[in-house]
Amino acid sequence: MTAIQYLSSFRLYGWDVLLLAGVVTLLTTLLKKTVFEGAPKKLFVFLPFAIGLVLFAVYRAIVTLSAEPFTTDFAHTLEGGFACGCAATLYYVIYEQFFRNVISEDGTIDDADLPSGETPQGNISPVAPLLEGYVPEETRFAVADALYAGAAGKTGDELRSFVRETLVSASPAATDAELAALTELIASYLASLLAQQ
Repeated sequence: MTAIQYLSSFRLYGWDVLLLAGVVTLLTTLLKKTVFEGAPKKLFVFLPFAIGLVLFAVYRAIVTLSAEPFTTDFAHTLEGGFACGCAATLYYVIYEQFFRNVISEDGTIDDADLPSGETPQGNISPVAPLLEGYVPEETRFAVADALYAGAAGKTGDELRSFVRETLVSASPAATDAELAALTELIASYLASLLAQQ
């Protein structure tokens, strides 16, 4: 994907969700480096969505000056919180794709942060960060490429079935609940990526 395709996906969200997603990304990064430093990587797949839900609920309560975001308008709060989590995940993927390589003092690319098997010129699949903690490191990029390539032309239940079958074979240690949540997340993400093409 090109940078323009990534940026055009931001049209799906409102400005409030995009700003809150930036805060979600910063909070997730801060928690990852402090409080949850030794936590399993699986936690960081769902953390942006949990933080996004809380921030969006608080934001809506302040804007409406009522408790409706927690009661009668809770469906809208869930939708907005999920959108914040999706946008925060998109920010993370953009960071991984374009800004992850660290430039050393002598101007060369420090490839210590690159995944194994990748070169600074290599193309990392946008799905790979979502698989972190679920798929073994040595096969993560191959599985991400297979998901991205295999999703072409698939929609709805066909796409979900394809993603789930791929994840079941690639991540045998994941629980059913983790597989269900990861399947929905990746299927939604792939659908939005493919819609931009």
